[in-house]
Amino acid sequence: MGIIENIQLAINSLFSNKMRSILTMLGIIIGIGSVIAIVTVGDSLASSITSEMSGVGARNINIGLEQKNMGEINEDGTYNESEDGIYNPYEIQEKDYITDEMLKDYKAIFKDDIRAISVVEDVGTNKLANGKNKAEISIKGINSEYSSVEKINMLQGRFINGGDVESSRNVAVVSDKFVNKYFGESLTYEEALGKSFEITLEDNVVRIYICGVYEYVKNDGEISFSNNGEESTTVYIPISSAKKLLKKQPGYMTATILPSTEADLDSLLFNTRQYFESVYNRNPDVTVMAYSMESMMKSVNKMIGNVKLAISGVAAISLLVGGIGVMNIMMVSITERTKEIGIRKALGAKGKIILFQFIVEAVIICLIGGIIGIITGVGLGAAVTNILGKVVKPNIQAMFYAVTFSMAIGVFFGYYPASKAAKMNPIDALRYE
Repeated sequence: MGIIENIQLAINSLFSNKMRSILTMLGIIIGIGSVIAIVTVGDSLASSITSEMSGVGARNINIGLEQKNMGEINEDGTYNESEDGIYNPYEIQEKDYITDEMLKDYKAIFKDDIRAISVVEDVGTNKLANGKNKAEISIKGINSEYSSVEKINMLQGRFINGGDVESSRNVAVVSDKFVNKYFGESLTYEEALGKSFEITLEDNVVRIYICGVYEYVKNDGEISFSNNGEESTTVYIPISSAKKLLKKQPGYMTATILPSTEADLDSLLFNTRQYFESVYNRNPDVTVMAYSMESMMKSVNKMIGNVKLAISGVAAISLLVGGIGVMNIMMVSITERTKEIGIRKALGAKGKIILFQFIVEAVIICLIGGIIGIITGVGLGAAVTNILGKVVKPNIQAMFYAVTFSMAIGVFFGYYPASKAAKMNPIDALRYE
C-alpha cells in the first residue's frame, strides 16, 4: 500500500469519527496555537520597539554625568545613612560639567568614528501672544551640530550655526506650527524669516529673531502639551545664548554623539567610556556614563526572547497532553479495527506495512491539528497585537517548526500503538469480536 492510499485511509478514519478526532486534536491545537500567539506578540513588540528606538537614533551614544559613590543600597531601595542619620548625596556642580575642550579633544582622537556631537540646554517654556494669536513654546539651547544628530528638516532659512553660538546671537529656529499659530497663518514661512517675538526669562524680556523654520514632526510617545492643554513646539536658540539668559557657566551635563556609518558602535562605546573615565579619574565625586539605545535594544530584545521562551515552554506542556491523547485514541482505534488488521495480515500484509499505516494516521491527526493551531495562534496573536497598537509580524520560522514538531509528535506517540498493531497475530485478530 502506497503513501497516498495510507493518507486517504487515515483521512477516512478521521471523518468516520469526527468528534473523537476533534477532541484528539484539541491538545495539539491549544499547544501550537498558544506558542504561535506568544511568538507573534513577542516578535511584534520587539519589532515595534526596535523601529521606535531606531527612529530616535539607536546608534547614537549618550553621555552624562553621574555621582561616583552613591553608597550601599539597602533592601528597601534606600541608601545607607551617615553617622548623623542623614544621607546627603553629592550634588553635581558646574565645575564638574563636561566642557567644550573635553568634547573637542574627544572628537579629535576619534575623528574617523564621529560625525557630530550635540549638546542641549533646556531653557523653559513660554506663552506668547501676538494680538489674538497665541502660541506655546518650549525653548532649547543647542549647538550647530544638533540638526545632524536629531535630523531636523528645514523648510525655510537656516539652522543655528557656529557663528550664532560664538556670538551668542538672539536668533531662533521655529517650527512651521509655531509660525501658523503665532502669525495666524498670515505669513508664509519665507516671510516669517527676520520677524521677531519676545520671551520672558528670569523676569527679563528678550527679543528673538527668526532665522529658520523647520518641519514639526511629533514623535511617538512625545508629550507636547502645556498645563492648559495647548500643544507646544520647540524653539531652538544658540546654546551660548541660553547659558547667558539663564546666567549659567559653560559646560554640559549631557551630550549626544553621532557615530559615523563605518564606526564599530561597541568599540566606540567602549573607547568613549575609557576616555571620559580617564578625564574624570581625578574627580572624587563625579564620572561620566555612556550608553547607546542599540545596546539597550539588545537587552530588551533578549528579555522579550527569554519571556517568550519561558511562556512558550509552559504552553508547550499542552502538546505533551495532546500527544498522550493521540496515543490513547490510536490505541482505541487499533482495538476497534483488530479484525481489519487480522484480515489484512491474512491476505499477506507485512508488519511494517501495518506499522506505517497507523503512524501515517497519527501524523495526519497531528498535522491537521498543527495547521489549525497555527491559524488560531496567528489570529489570536494578531488580535492582541492590534489591541496594543503594534504592527503584526508573524514568525514564518516558528510556523515551520510548529508543523514539523506536530508531525514529530505524531510519529513519537503513534509508534507504540502502530507497533502493537504490526505485531498482532493474524489468527488471534481474526477471532477478535
